[in-house]
Amino acid sequence: MSHISKIDTKIKSLECLKKALEALNMKYVEAAENERLTLHGYGKNEEIEDCIFEIKTGSKYSIGIRKKENNYEFVADWWAIETFTGLKQDEIMNKITRQYAYETIMDKVKDLGYTVVQEEEDSKKNVHLTVRRWT
Repeated sequence: MSHISKIDTKIKSLECLKKALEALNMKYVEAAENERLTLHGYGKNEEIEDCIFEIKTGSKYSIGIRKKENNYEFVADWWAIETFTGLKQDEIMNKITRQYAYETIMDKVKDLGYTVVQEEEDSKKNVHLTVRRWT
């Protein structure tokens, strides 16, 4: 029985994803240009093919990333990852997508010529930014 599942995301920028993973101290491997990575699931013949990116989990089971139209999908043997690392799929995905959103916003703020003058996190873990631009 296969434990491999796909998660569609709204992630569009690999550069922002890389920044997010680095901020989270998550190691990753990127496929060379025009090449693809193949990852393995728990089952003897389970393979996750056509990945352009591999996120390490601290076990031999990684998270693969594949291009899907304008976004990226995450593909993994989530059962094996949770079993061998204790990390749950929703916790991993929430952490990555939250940091990705932060990196995307920070890039946009910078691109528009703003600077962050204050950054706070409230008790619900919401980030509040105050930005300024001199014209």
